[in-house]
Amino acid sequence: MSKRTLEQAFNAVFHEKESFNDFCAMNHSQEVLSFSANSRDLFHPSPKLKKYLRFIDKVILRYLERDDVVVHSYIKGKSALTAVEAHAGSSHFFMTDIKAFFSNITDVDVREILTRNEGNVPISDIKEHISLLVEMMTWQGSLPVGFPTSPQLSNAFLLRFDQKLHRYCEGRGYTYTRYSDDIVISAKSFDGFEHLSETIQLLLNTAVSPLLRLSDDKTRYTHTGNKVKILGLVVTQGGKVTIDSKYKRQLETLLHFYVTDRERFGRVVDETLAGKEHSLFGLLHYARSIDPSYLEKLQRKYGAYALRSLMEDKWHG
Repeated sequence: MSKRTLEQAFNAVFHEKESFNDFCAMNHSQEVLSFSANSRDLFHPSPKLKKYLRFIDKVILRYLERDDVVVHSYIKGKSALTAVEAHAGSSHFFMTDIKAFFSNITDVDVREILTRNEGNVPISDIKEHISLLVEMMTWQGSLPVGFPTSPQLSNAFLLRFDQKLHRYCEGRGYTYTRYSDDIVISAKSFDGFEHLSETIQLLLNTAVSPLLRLSDDKTRYTHTGNKVKILGLVVTQGGKVTIDSKYKRQLETLLHFYVTDRERFGRVVDETLAGKEHSLFGLLHYARSIDPSYLEKLQRKYGAYALRSLMEDKWHG
């Protein structure tokens, strides 16, 4: 893999429309807007900082080492769907997540990630710029939710944990996948599952950081025979992944009235989707991406014309 300097990479990406000196001298403390949403602290970089962060993501972070076997978040061709599909043949399921995940990844951790990956990144002088990169990609000492660089850093941060938990699960016949801070483990039998919380917490502490804690209120076990809901998707008893029944009820109610009573359809859209017909467009495309056979069933029941009309991109603009 041929390497170039960070300045050469910068000029190749921006074609000298941006100044590398400005990039190095940016006072990024003036380029971030902080706000809260759904009880979470979010951070919005300015257009210029976002442009620079996307450059860093493109020429550096895509080369960070991660466990591609178990990680399904922020990777092209993978998604919550692929993370759940890996468990479709199992009978017993364990789910948990890491509390305040991004905010507990510190600037010290980001420096360690970059240092550990110096040999993987095709930038010859990355060592000289690590301090600058850490400063640009963190905020008030930790990884901010909302920066385009945070997702790939979070995947790389958990590399050793993913590898150790993967080996642990593989040795016991378990399946392990991770989607961002969500951890899912499944198996044919419950044997050994009662110790998973303690094992995972220990691995987080020893392999990654003592700051990371599992969310007790989001840790749960379930098995086939119960409703198995993982990452918002449902695994049926037959091992099929589909959308939640509440979305199916919404879709079928709306389609019924779209076909039989347009006036009532408008009222139901107001009641269920706050009057936003583009939300129905999104819901139909979501259903098709997760469970195409379910959409075919809707098409047979309500007609191809109705589905095609509602799935046209006419609600955007």
